[in-house]
Amino acid sequence: MTQDNSTGNSLIEDFGTRDIVLEVVADTATQDGAPEVQVTLLVAGVLISGTVVSFKRYAQHHPITARIHEAVEGLAARASNEEGTVRPGPPLYLHLKDAIYYTPGAPQAFPSDRGVFCRVALKDVSAFNFGNVVWPEPS
Repeated sequence: MTQDNSTGNSLIEDFGTRDIVLEVVADTATQDGAPEVQVTLLVAGVLISGTVVSFKRYAQHHPITARIHEAVEGLAARASNEEGTVRPGPPLYLHLKDAIYYTPGAPQAFPSDRGVFCRVALKDVSAFNFGNVVWPEPS
C-alpha cells in the first residue's frame, strides 16, 4: 500500500472519500469542445439539476466571478513561471449552468422561471445521476 508521508493516510483511503467519476466530469468540462453533460446532484437533501460547465464558463456569468477568474489565472501563470509547470490537483468543485433546485415538500422548483449558475463542492455530493429531472408544473 502506498503511503502519503505528510498525513500517514494511504492514497487508497483518499480515493475512498472521493467520487472519481464526478472528478472526471468536472475535469472534462474544462477541455475545449467538451460535450455538455446534464447531471442531478443530491446535496444536503436538496436535488440540484443542471448542465456541467467549466470554472471559466461559470466565472463569465457575473462581473465579480469574472474578476476572480482573472485573478486565479494570473496566480496560476505566475506560479508556473516561478516553479515550472504547475500540475493542478483533483477538481474540488462542480460548476453548473441552468441549475434548478428541488427541495422536499416544496410545491415547485426554484427558480421556477429560469436556471441559475451554481458551484457545488464535490465533497458535499451524496449521490448523482446523469440527466436532469423535471419537476411537474403545479396544477
